[in-house]
Amino acid sequence: MAPGFYPLRQLVRPWYISGVEPETRERWREAFWQSLGAGDDAVRQLLALCTPLPPPCAPPPLADEPHVAFYRELPTQGSALVARLAEAFPQLSFSPAEGLSQTPEWVQAVRRGEPREGRKNPSLQAPEALTLQLLPTPAGTLPVLIAGFREDFVRLVQLLAHRGEPVPIPDSMGACLLQGLNNWQRYRALRQQWEEDPKASQSWEQMLQRKELYQDRLVLASRGPYSGVQVPESSHKEDKALVIRLNHEAAHYLTLRVFGKLGHTVLEELVADWYGLQAAYGNYDAELALRFLGLEAFPVIRLSGRLNNYRGMPPL
Repeated sequence: MAPGFYPLRQLVRPWYISGVEPETRERWREAFWQSLGAGDDAVRQLLALCTPLPPPCAPPPLADEPHVAFYRELPTQGSALVARLAEAFPQLSFSPAEGLSQTPEWVQAVRRGEPREGRKNPSLQAPEALTLQLLPTPAGTLPVLIAGFREDFVRLVQLLAHRGEPVPIPDSMGACLLQGLNNWQRYRALRQQWEEDPKASQSWEQMLQRKELYQDRLVLASRGPYSGVQVPESSHKEDKALVIRLNHEAAHYLTLRVFGKLGHTVLEELVADWYGLQAAYGNYDAELALRFLGLEAFPVIRLSGRLNNYRGMPPL
C-alpha cells in the first residue's frame, strides 16, 4: 500500500458515511496531512484552508438579490455615478489614512450613516473613468465597479474593504468581491417605508435582522494585466484580462450564494480561474493558469504570483 493511501481513505470517508463524530473526523484529517509530512503548524493551517463548504443552500440559476435594483437606477459611468455612490457609501468622501476607521468623522458617517459636516467630494483621482457594469451570472446579476486607473482601484479597495486603512494591495490583485456593505441610501429608504406603514408587523430591530434589505454585494475591479500577467488578446476590441477577472469574481459569487460562504482557498481560486479562462477563450489554458499563480517554474514559486496571497502565515 502506498504511503499516505490509508489516511487519504480516512480523510474521505467521513464525508459520505453518516454518524461520524466531529472529533473523529478531525483526527482523520490531521492524520492525512501528517502522513504527507506536515508539521504541527502546517497541519493547523491546512485544516483551516481545507475545511469543506457546507451543503448547498440553493441550486442555480438564482434570482437577483434585492440590492441589484438600486444599481439598475444608477448612471453607468463618470462623476454622476461616483456622486450617487457617495450618497450610499460615505466612505468614498474620505482619503485612506492610518487609523481613519477610529476617527469620530468615520464613525459618524460610515458606521452610523449620519451626514458628514463639511462633506468633501469623492476622493477618486479619475472619477470620470469609473464605470458600472451589471454582470449576468448563474447566481444572479452582479454589480461591478470598474476603475479606469490602478490608483483608484486601490483606493476603492482600501476605503470599502479595509475601512479606510491604507493597507498594501498586491499587484496580483485586480478585483475583489465585497459583501455586507451598508448602503445608507437603501437603509434610509427602508426606514422611511417602515415608519410610513401602519400595518408593519415587524419591529425596526426585527427589520434590521434582514440584512439583505440594506446591505450590498458588489465587485470592485481594475483594468490591466490579470494577476500581473499579460494575457493573449483577440482581434476584437475585447479586454480579455477584464473578461477573465469579472468571470473569476462571478464564480466566487456563485460559491457565496449557493453555499452561503466563501472558503478563501486555493481550490476556489483554481475553479474561479478556470471559469474566467473558459469565458474569455472557450478553453482552459493550463500554462496560463500556472502563470497566474506564479507556478510557471515550479517548484520555484514566483514572489509576485497570486499563490502567495493564500499560503498563510507562516507561508506553507
